[in-house]
Amino acid sequence: MYFPSKRDLWMTMVLWGIALTGVTIPAMNGEMIGFLIMLPLSLLLLWFWFRTGYKIEDEIITVSYGPIKMKVPINNIQIIKKRKNPFTAPALSTDKLELVSGRFDVLSVSPEDQEEFIKQILEINNKIKLDSRIKFRK
Repeated sequence: MYFPSKRDLWMTMVLWGIALTGVTIPAMNGEMIGFLIMLPLSLLLLWFWFRTGYKIEDEIITVSYGPIKMKVPINNIQIIKKRKNPFTAPALSTDKLELVSGRFDVLSVSPEDQEEFIKQILEINNKIKLDSRIKFRK
């Protein structure tokens, strides 16, 4: 099952603002070299916007973050915690779940439907501990 990333308004404004400003200003000023340099950079930013999500399939979470892909074995996850950190990726929201699969293996994700995401994970590995801040109906 695929879970798109939740998107915060501030992240929307930052990504789209930089992408549009980066191509609009050089285009309006007739700077074609600047426009041609900024166009791929702007498209890269928008790739993150449109292609950030999480797919649960065959006991693996595949995390897509623009051109970056990571795989997390669900059976390795030990704890799911609630986090509010604007500086961790791959997520487009500060409303995140932190997947802890070892002492140093931590990944933050921000699925739109956190409850269903957790439910799908727990169906595969019901030994995962949940943070007390996670409101979840089993």
